[in-house]
Amino acid sequence: MTSREKEKFQHAPHAFKVRYIYREFLFDFQPLAPSSPVKTKVDVSRLSVSSHTLGLILTYHVNYGLSARKTASIMKDVHGLSISHQTVINYAHSVARIIKPFVDHFPYELSGSFCGDETYIRVKGRWHYLFFMFDAVKKVVLSYRVSPNRDTFSAIRAMDDVLKKLPSIPEDLSLVVDGNPIYLLAQHFFAQHGISFDVRQVIGLTNDDPVSEEFRPLKQIIERFNRTFKGNYRPTHGFGAEEGSVSFVTLFVAYFNFLRPHSALEKQVPVVIPQRASLPHMPARWAKLIVMAQEMLEQQATS
Repeated sequence: MTSREKEKFQHAPHAFKVRYIYREFLFDFQPLAPSSPVKTKVDVSRLSVSSHTLGLILTYHVNYGLSARKTASIMKDVHGLSISHQTVINYAHSVARIIKPFVDHFPYELSGSFCGDETYIRVKGRWHYLFFMFDAVKKVVLSYRVSPNRDTFSAIRAMDDVLKKLPSIPEDLSLVVDGNPIYLLAQHFFAQHGISFDVRQVIGLTNDDPVSEEFRPLKQIIERFNRTFKGNYRPTHGFGAEEGSVSFVTLFVAYFNFLRPHSALEKQVPVVIPQRASLPHMPARWAKLIVMAQEMLEQQATS
């Protein structure tokens, strides 16, 4: 309704035929349900390489986006260490299992300016969808869901990742996304559970409506982040299993949130950890991040 029609509806509702659209969700999902990290069986201290070597491998493979084969080659040609590309992949899987709970449950300081988008990755020869949710001011990745489907349930899980990281739901909370209707359906799902927020949809490439004109800068931020991710993802040429895609995305998000300096933050990393800032080089910072993730898992297991 236009503003004039809404005003008329208040005085003469009988003059309008109002239809309500009801959406029934058939999946069982509890929003904001508490979850705790599960202690992984992986013990990095028992790997056959030192923490410095492991940090070197992650630096080449994740920071610089080198494929597993190129990482293995540079470890041989530059550092004189013979490892196979499969060993690089195995190490990446092991570290990702340890770091993922740390990335997901870290107490981030957030701005409230959130945006989301989807991009594509290839798994088992098929395109999958990667749902990113992002704090546009703090430059922190809040959700990174890999899904074979571009559906409402995937959007709900991505939004839930953001909401669980907030100490409380602000009354003026809004998420900036594209014109995909799954985000509006996800908003309706949360509203049915008493969780209200606005979804601002930026549609098309031109500002043909007031919402797109106001919120397009946030949408452009998440699109630039997608291009950064694709620059690291492209050398992989896809993944042979879903585990590989999740491990790669997890390590990239850990690098982006905790290790990668950002020009918009005056060359600071999005999440500053004092214990890590004084370390001399990137391999040592990766090793420290792994240690902190292991310590968090141990605390969760004993509490």
